[in-house]
Amino acid sequence: MSLYNEINDEITLMEPGEQKWIGQDLPLESMMAVVLLLKDLDEEKVIKVRRQNREKHTGLKQIDRVLIEKL
Repeated sequence: MSLYNEINDEITLMEPGEQKWIGQDLPLESMMAVVLLLKDLDEEKVIKVRRQNREKHTGLKQIDRVLIEKL
């Protein structure tokens, strides 16, 4: 199963109003694509991106996890 399908399945199983962090256990390289997927879902009004956490250990300040809310 692809990463996109796993994330979509997680979001589908969420209850409306439920919040969840996405990306805690994903490598930073994968998170760049996940952030784009979540942005698309936000634009489609499936979820609301509540917060984006940026890592500090590489100095690049890349997004390493995203808090979403199911709409």
